[in-house]
Amino acid sequence: MNENTNPAKRREWVKNAAIIFLTIMLLLTFFSNTIMNYSLPEVATEYVQSGSITEKVRGTGTIEATDPYNIVVKETRVIASVAVKQGDEVEKDQVIYYLEDEQSDELKTAEKELEDLKLAYMKGLFGNNVSSEIITKVANGNVDGFAALQAKVGDMQKRLDAAQKRVKECQESLEALTLQSTVNANNSTINTIGEENQKADAATDLANAQTAEGNAEAAFNRMKSEKMESLNYQIKETQNAITDLETLIKGAENIAGSVSGSGNSSQPEDQQGTTSGGIDAFIQQREAAKTVVTEKFNNIYDAAQRDGSYTGGPNIDELRQWINESDDRYQTYATLLNDYDAAVSQYEIAVEMAENASNQLGSHDDNRTELEKRKAELRELEARLSEVNAMTYTPGDSVKQAQDKLNQADRNLTDKNNANKQASVAYQNQLANAEAALKNAQAVYDLLKEEQTEMNADINAELDLAKISDDIAKKEQEIEELREKSIGAAVKSPVAGTVTSLAYAAGESTKPGETAAVMQVAGKGFTVAFSATTEQAKKLSVGDIAELQNAWYYDGVKATLASIKPDPNEPAQKKLLTFNVEGEVQAGQSLSLSIGQKSMDYELVVPNSAIREDNNGKFILIVESKSSPLGNRYIATRVDVEVLASDDTHTAISAGIYGYEYVITTATKPVEAGKQVRLTD
Repeated sequence: MNENTNPAKRREWVKNAAIIFLTIMLLLTFFSNTIMNYSLPEVATEYVQSGSITEKVRGTGTIEATDPYNIVVKETRVIASVAVKQGDEVEKDQVIYYLEDEQSDELKTAEKELEDLKLAYMKGLFGNNVSSEIITKVANGNVDGFAALQAKVGDMQKRLDAAQKRVKECQESLEALTLQSTVNANNSTINTIGEENQKADAATDLANAQTAEGNAEAAFNRMKSEKMESLNYQIKETQNAITDLETLIKGAENIAGSVSGSGNSSQPEDQQGTTSGGIDAFIQQREAAKTVVTEKFNNIYDAAQRDGSYTGGPNIDELRQWINESDDRYQTYATLLNDYDAAVSQYEIAVEMAENASNQLGSHDDNRTELEKRKAELRELEARLSEVNAMTYTPGDSVKQAQDKLNQADRNLTDKNNANKQASVAYQNQLANAEAALKNAQAVYDLLKEEQTEMNADINAELDLAKISDDIAKKEQEIEELREKSIGAAVKSPVAGTVTSLAYAAGESTKPGETAAVMQVAGKGFTVAFSATTEQAKKLSVGDIAELQNAWYYDGVKATLASIKPDPNEPAQKKLLTFNVEGEVQAGQSLSLSIGQKSMDYELVVPNSAIREDNNGKFILIVESKSSPLGNRYIATRVDVEVLASDDTHTAISAGIYGYEYVITTATKPVEAGKQVRLTD
């Protein structure tokens, strides 16, 4: 019988197999649960409990001087060296920066402006038909004052008003006589109206002819005067050009003459000054001066090399900086530096002389040619001036013809008036005199009007030239002051105090109007400021003492709340807290403070690390336990909260919990609401 067919043995085998299967399943379940637990985020928890919160407002600000003094440089200058460093205490008038000995941009600009003013002055003198009297007055500084000019204008206006009044009186007199003539004519036995009208017409024609003749003569005289003024101006300009050319030629010939003493005198006199011998002599002087500069520099550099403490290269700026670092060293090398600076000055003079010689000698031949051309132009202009000066006015026949016509009309009227016994010869003479008086009065008025126009033009020219002359004097004074500042200048502190900042280093250029250094004035304090929310600021009061968060860096520093004002950047949401700072601090340092001492009790308090935030607001994660066949499982559950207050470690909240829950504070992995976690052992 086969043993497998035995029922007892078969039952035993099934039992053992079942036991083995269940054992394996149990082991697999245990290990799978253990492995899963170790893959879960490990979290640390604390009880939600009641407690008190002491709110603190914290912030960090930069220490600033209460009343800083800004040192401003008005010119563009190169910093030679910085005499102090940040934090140094200085006395009033103590040097902050030493400046390079060189012209500032402001000096160069002022010199250019002076040239422009002088050019405008010359154009004003000779470009606007200014009278010689005005030119002489302005040149001698004898410009009339406002009162004198006002008196001159007023006197001219009085004369003009008087002349105009005289014209009006003559017109009224003539009209009255004319009216009387009509009355006399109507009362005469012989009608003389026709003859009188004829005579009046002839008188008008004569007056018109005389006026036309006067205008023609005046136009001729003006034309002649204008031509002569123009020619005189051209002659003056040409004479000035000749003088300038002769000066240039004489200068070039002087240069050539100096060369002749050096071996070039064998050339013809008319060619001396056009050769390059003079230029070569000045070039030799320039190169000799350059050699001296190199020698003086080598003396300084060799001495520095022998000293042993100089580590720089053969550079004069580096040598100056090394020398200025020590007073003893400066005294030792002062003579060598002075010798070097003197050699540089001689070299610059030699360079300028060589350039001037080159310019003058190079244009000598052209200047001689131009001189002969200008002399020919002068002779031609003088001949034309003589021709114009000889011109005379030749009157026409219109006045004589009109006078003859008037004489004839007068004779005709006289004949009738002689026949008319009631006619008065004396009355006709009065009428003629009235007409002549009116003509003369009108002529005087017209002449005064022209004189007034010319006077106003002269006054305006005088005022303009005087203004430019005054501007030139002021600009020259400004240039003189700037030149005085260009040598040995330094920037000094106007006040005693502490250097809080330096804007420039050696070799940098200052900018006009910008702050070069900031001083904390002796006896003044410091402030620091930072922003807080409006709600935080409500719990603070002026006079509160703040605590230093970085107190380890400072010793004996005290910060007192001085003001609470709206933050200029966010006036609706924030307040700017300003503190007075006492103690050993400097402007520019960073200071961290905390302030606030009011404590309150709250029912729900959690660690600060428990507070989380997303797009939906602030929340915490509490741990809830759920039973399972394999033991308890721990699930992270979200609870939305409202933060009521906080201090350095804990936060008071309002939330839908009872107060005995475990809240997650830290985790080894990111934790999501509704996900399983494991607790820290």
